[in-house]
Amino acid sequence: MDRRIYAVDIGSTRCGRGRSPNFAWARVDPASPASVAGSSDIERLANAVIADLVACRHVALGFEAPLFIPVPELAANLCRGRANEGSRSFAAPAGLAVTTLGVHQVAWVLRRIRERCTSVQLETDAAAWPPSQESPILFCWEAFVSGRAHSDSHLHDAATAAMGFLENEHDLRAATNVSAERPLSLLGTVALWSGFTTDIAVLHQQTVVIRPAAAYGGDIEAA
Repeated sequence: MDRRIYAVDIGSTRCGRGRSPNFAWARVDPASPASVAGSSDIERLANAVIADLVACRHVALGFEAPLFIPVPELAANLCRGRANEGSRSFAAPAGLAVTTLGVHQVAWVLRRIRERCTSVQLETDAAAWPPSQESPILFCWEAFVSGRAHSDSHLHDAATAAMGFLENEHDLRAATNVSAERPLSLLGTVALWSGFTTDIAVLHQQTVVIRPAAAYGGDIEAA
């Protein structure tokens, strides 16, 4: 079962005039976990995922941004974070910013992939990974890098998320402890917009959330 794991640290992709992107991604091959590669180029990310899918590899693609938010029954519970988010709530100012930017960038990435991989199926259910079928799938998940796992490097944060997924890929449901009341799936919205699905049920689905306990300390090759 040939597969690749990607994780994306959402942030500004703008650069120039001495400015570096606050965006990065990393990729790991489960068959060779010591070799982690990455980049701060979002076009290279899309092209790398496309190349893996075209080569019939399964791809797990994670984004470090909230991919679903709560829509509570009671008005008094509005503007509160998801269960177990702690101080990194989606409803805090920083969380709101990365949530919006995440929708923006995830939509761009998924649309680019969909244009080239029209027969690939997008999955979010924990039971779908590791995949068992031969035809490649794109499994989307949420990364939550905070506390001791967080670093000053966007590239290392992406690598931390990718390695965290690898460590938990055989029991993703147990690894996920962030949840939301009556979830509204931002990923589902993007999946509908990008053409990956026409099933509106995706709007109510939570994603897997991987929250690594420690930062990745290894080397990262240029991708």
